[in-house]
Formats: sequence, structure tokens, C-alpha cells
Amino acid sequence: MKKLTIIFLLFIGLGFILSCEKELRDPKLDMNGTTNPAITNPQNGTAFILTEDEQDNVFTNFQWSATGYSLSNLESTKYELSMDEAGSNFADPDILTITTDLNFEMTVLAINQRLITRGLGVDTAHDMEFKLRSYVNDASDYTEAGSEVTTLSLTPYEASAPPPPTEPTLWIPGDYQGWSPETAPVIYSYTDDGVFKGYMWMPEGGTYEFKFTSAPDWDHTNFGFAGEGLLDPDANAGNLTMPGPGGYQVVVDTVNLTWTNTLESWGVIGQWLDWADDIDMEWDAVNQYLVLTIDVPEVVDNRFKFRADDDWTVNLGAKDPDDGTLVQDGADIPLPDPGNYTFILDFKTEEPTYQLIQN
Repeated sequence: MKKLTIIFLLFIGLGFILSCEKELRDPKLDMNGTTNPAITNPQNGTAFILTEDEQDNVFTNFQWSATGYSLSNLESTKYELSMDEAGSNFADPDILTITTDLNFEMTVLAINQRLITRGLGVDTAHDMEFKLRSYVNDASDYTEAGSEVTTLSLTPYEASAPPPPTEPTLWIPGDYQGWSPETAPVIYSYTDDGVFKGYMWMPEGGTYEFKFTSAPDWDHTNFGFAGEGLLDPDANAGNLTMPGPGGYQVVVDTVNLTWTNTLESWGVIGQWLDWADDIDMEWDAVNQYLVLTIDVPEVVDNRFKFRADDDWTVNLGAKDPDDGTLVQDGADIPLPDPGNYTFILDFKTEEPTYQLIQN
């Protein structure tokens, strides 16, 4: 009888342990409880007449409400803002941005070029539809949520011929930006020796395929795939491919027909962070530079630098004297006061430059 009692108690204990383990399991994400994002600005039905005189101004500041998931401990929600012609059911959309922010700005020039590239007539109003797709991580199938469509009336203009670049230039059109050379990021040959250098950002999603073009169109020399690290100027050459999303330092040699890419994730590090951990910067697709806006606390002799890949191997500090350009292993850059700052890191010049803006 005593032995049966012990066995009975063991079963009760085991059941209690299993019950506790069951209670401690992580909660499941219930998509039925999800609140979809909603575009809050601009308002549905707003009409915009675009003009070249305002091409450098902000076209509009897209704003939207956050997606509400049933769990609060999820990683950052990503938002994909896309545009297509009204009535097309987004069969051939332009993806304007993929971001974790709740807003996105683009210039008049950028949206006008998008419309012209689609073959839409100038000086004519066109109804364009915009919508959001949100998801967590890359599990877009299960966590995907979408907004209602916002329709805007857009009237593009016929742009005058752009001025020639001050340095020899290569454009980088690809799947990530709609294969549009005229709106593609660029890199430069600062010594005019056929070697082009620059920084480009490849957003998540798509095929990561692209080409280099010698003009903002497909009518001149285009450089495609000729083997690993090799370029082929034949117009029928295959596409080049990046390994995945992120920012890359790119070097292209159009004389020897070679190219390299180096993945670099940039961050800001400083005295208030004990020079230990970076805060990652984000890509501004409109201005084509890296940016970070944060609150900086009061610290004695507060200074900062930029560095790549959470390591000191590649780090940028101020030139001596400090003229806004950056050099490898340069001097720490002082922060005058505590407060909210925007840090900008720009690779569009031969020597990278920075801006420090106190908001």
C-alpha cells in the first residue's frame, strides 16, 4: 500500500511539473487581433501639381499609424510603401521605401522621375494609389498586415536636361529601385582614371540584382556579369548580384573590368556610450546618406566618432583642422551640449563628410 501511495504521489508531481511547463510557454501571435496600419498623411484624394522650380522640395511627408500586433515583445515592424496606377490592383508597383519608421519623405524630383519612368504623360493629372504592407522580420507571410489604399492625383512635369556631373559617374539601377537608371544611386571616379568608388544601400526584398550604367539611361555602356568580380560591357550580359541587404562600399574598375563590394554597417560611438557599443545608423533613400537622430545625455568632454561593423578597424574621425570631412583614425568630434542630435554620414564625395545637427 505504501508503494502504491508513493507511485501515486509521483504521478501527481509529474503532472504538476508538466502543467507548470505548459503555463510557462511563450504566448502565440494571434493575427486575428492585429490592427492594420493606416496612411494618415496625405489625405485620400489630395491633388499635387509638380513643378521643376520646386524639384528639391519635399513632395510630401507620408505618415502612417503603427501596426498593432497582439504581442508587445516582437522585433521591429517593417513598413513597405508602394505606388501604382489607380485600378491596376498593384500589378506593377514601385516600392518607394522599406523602413521601420512611421513616415517617409521624398522630393518633388524623385516622385516626378518615378512617374515619367512609368511612361505617364507630363502636364496631365494621373490618379496614383499608395498602400502599406507591414511585417515582422522576414516572416511576411504570417505577420503581414496591410493598409487601405490612398489615392492621390499627381501631375508630372517635363524636366529639363540635367547638368552633367562634375566627376565621371556610374549609375546603379537594379531590382531594388525599379531598374530606373535616371533615379538610381551613383558612384564617382574622382581621379578620372576609370576607377569608381562609393557607398550604396541594398534594401531587403527582391532579387538583389543590378547593373552599372555609364549614363542615366540604357542607351550607353552598361556593365553586367562576366564572372565572379568581373564585368562585361556587352548589352546582353547578365545581371550583377549583391549577397543580400545592407550598405556596401563599391569599387568598380571600368578599365580592367573588375568590381568589388564590401558590406559595411555604420554606427555612432562616443563618450556617453563608454566607447563600447555603437548605435546603428539608417539609410536615407531620398538624400542618399546614413542618418541617426538620438538624445545625447550630459557627459564631461563628450565626443564621438563613426565606425563600421562594431569594430575599430574602420573608423572615421575629424580631419585636422575639422572642415566637415572625415578620415580613417581621425580625431574625436566634440559634442557641445547635451540634447537631441541628428548625425549624418555622407559618402558622396571623395572624402566622406559629416553633419552634426542639434535639434
